[in-house]
Amino acid sequence: MADVHDSCDDDGVARDTPLTHAQAKAAFCREAKGDIPKELQHMLLPELPECKLVGIQAEKAGAPEREPIRPMIPDWFAARAAPLRAKLPPPMRVMQRGKELDPLVVFAPEDRRIYNDTSYPWGTICRVVTAGGGGSGVIVGPRHVLTASHMMNWGGNLSGTVEVHRAGGFVRASTPYISIYHYNQLSAASISFSEVDEDYVVLVTADRIGDLFGWMGTRTYNSSWDGEPYWWNVGYPSAIGGGLRPTFQREKFLDEPWNDLGAARSMRTDADLTPGNSGGPVFGFWDEGPYVVSVASSQSVSANENWCSGGRYLTNLVHHAISQSP
Repeated sequence: MADVHDSCDDDGVARDTPLTHAQAKAAFCREAKGDIPKELQHMLLPELPECKLVGIQAEKAGAPEREPIRPMIPDWFAARAAPLRAKLPPPMRVMQRGKELDPLVVFAPEDRRIYNDTSYPWGTICRVVTAGGGGSGVIVGPRHVLTASHMMNWGGNLSGTVEVHRAGGFVRASTPYISIYHYNQLSAASISFSEVDEDYVVLVTADRIGDLFGWMGTRTYNSSWDGEPYWWNVGYPSAIGGGLRPTFQREKFLDEPWNDLGAARSMRTDADLTPGNSGGPVFGFWDEGPYVVSVASSQSVSANENWCSGGRYLTNLVHHAISQSP
């Protein structure tokens, strides 16, 4: 009798053919047998810990903090007011039978520039990896990372990882986050105009990455700064380097709408923002160091505008996360 995966042609000769799905389930599936050999276990990364949600209501979290949170600048890293530029790798050429095909990674000729610099504060920039995809963030405390709320996979698997200064295949450090401090749980699919001003969360990481790399300060945005080109934006846009290389922009403006009067604020910006930039810091330099005033949030397709989230509630959220999870 022929095996279940054998078939016969009209001449009666058995031919080897692939299994059907039902045959594969019957013949191939099995449980694990034994443990992984010790000499191979070092190649495995640890399982991500379960993530704890810490939702707070602004009016119940105490008065919004007005004092800036000062930056921490470690002595063991150099400090630079602009990052060292990195050369773009040549565009990948994909050839098939002598014809050139479109590459999978496109390096767009725009204002964002790739850098590779682990000096402070450029080494505090993080790539945040969640079940919903990859985005950007910045260290703002001993083990605290500020990013966008819509980056989180609300209602699904909330586990994720913070990669400190990923540059292509190189990652300076990697740690899971174990708690999420948030106001609103926003969806990347649709952020309304009334929600864009609270599009931020603070992730608490398992390791104290801020003690090693330092952190940026946080400061409440002041509308007297509207229209001034004070601001930098850093992040991991998927349109450049496949979201695996950090980019920077400088001398960008922020502009609050005249009718946005609450403790949470949204700001229009001329920074180039595309998917992957979400959660990246918008910051400026003061005498004592850099301060984050907002994070990259979303775009208005109809108005051709990009928007950031900030205000007193951003500073308050960072204060609250640091005080509750020092």
